[in-house]
Amino acid sequence: MRKRRFRRIKPTSNCKLQGYQISLIAFVVTISITGLLLYISLSNSILAPYIAKPLLLFYLLDAIFLSLLVLLFTKREEVSTISIPSMSSKSKKLAKKLKQLFNDKQITDVLKLSNSTRYGDEMPEISVWVNETLIDGYIAIENIANWERADREKFEQRVSGILSGKYQRFSVVNSELTAGDSYILFYFEDTLTSQRLIVKDNIDSLKPFVNDDTHAIKLSKDLIWHSDIVPMMSIIARTRAGKSVLAGRYLAKLMLLQGWTVEYNSAKYDRYVKEFNGQSEPTKIVERAEYWCSIMDDRLSKINEAGKEKYLEMEHMPNIGLFFDELGNLNASLESLDKTDKALKATSRWTNAINRLSATGGSAGIHIIAISQFATKEGFLPSLARVNCSDAVIMLGGAADSADERKYLMSGFADMAKRSYGKGQGLARILGSGKKWEVPHFYETPWFEE
Repeated sequence: MRKRRFRRIKPTSNCKLQGYQISLIAFVVTISITGLLLYISLSNSILAPYIAKPLLLFYLLDAIFLSLLVLLFTKREEVSTISIPSMSSKSKKLAKKLKQLFNDKQITDVLKLSNSTRYGDEMPEISVWVNETLIDGYIAIENIANWERADREKFEQRVSGILSGKYQRFSVVNSELTAGDSYILFYFEDTLTSQRLIVKDNIDSLKPFVNDDTHAIKLSKDLIWHSDIVPMMSIIARTRAGKSVLAGRYLAKLMLLQGWTVEYNSAKYDRYVKEFNGQSEPTKIVERAEYWCSIMDDRLSKINEAGKEKYLEMEHMPNIGLFFDELGNLNASLESLDKTDKALKATSRWTNAINRLSATGGSAGIHIIAISQFATKEGFLPSLARVNCSDAVIMLGGAADSADERKYLMSGFADMAKRSYGKGQGLARILGSGKKWEVPHFYETPWFEE
């Protein structure tokens, strides 16, 4: 797209003329008089001697005003530049149409991102980039000391409102300043086209989602969890919001297909505990956590003896997926057991084991998938383990819409627009899965066709 070099200023009813505009008017007047005098001089030989000196004077004025015009024109305020990645022809066509939506009326009257000056309204530069998939991109609006206006609460929703008509499928999901603070980037994407995986209910239903990279777990059409980058995951959802189906019916089975060792522990006995050889008794769950700590120590010892840094460099050391479900129930049960038998120290043992696994397990290929209805300290993991499991978070249903829940696992994103989420819908924030997933983003769990 064509790049503008100088700031565009939209004239207003009572604005003053800029220097180059005054020079242009003066040049037009003098060049017109020069042309008239030259015509008279050539057509009337009697008047020619009398016009010679005025003609020379206007030649000089023409040269002076032309020089001033060029000088003042090139001295205008230059706009900031931004490097836009290359786009396909279809992306360029869509980007051009989206840019046309941000006209002067929208920028000045709706978004109020122009600056009012004595010379008129200074208009920010706008660039649009669209991915080759045509489902996401960003709108770059120049920051001309207007960041405090663009940082207002609900401003992203205001920008989304401009994407109307046949482009209403696009919605702004995030915004940020560029590294040099010269542009505000509003990331948008197609939020009406579902990226949910549809799983057929048969024995081979998950095979299409198996990844050649054993560490990569496909969560939706546009989201892959790279467990070698972010080893731990948290899933927070209320009852019947879809968390157990996501964890047990999809994630655990997909991990098995990709060569993982899987164990599913839950303080509430269910089908997945039995299917994946887990435990439901609180003390047994603590013992399993301690057992996996010993496996972790053994693996780390082998890695050290081999002169390696991580399990990724070792052969025949598969990933281990440890699911711990109903953590709120587990915490309450362990506390009750401690009151009954103080010598048991179940809560302390659980805290030590889960903290060790979450802190060091990733280097040994042990991945914790922590699942609970609430993200609070009482209803979820101890503080250290919670921090270690906060780089990959999925929150479904009412939990995703609760600012109190988000502040525990999605720090800095408590204040978000209120939304209503259906079954299997919510927010996901997973680092290492692309820039758009670095902030809480709308997510739909895989859907099983009955």
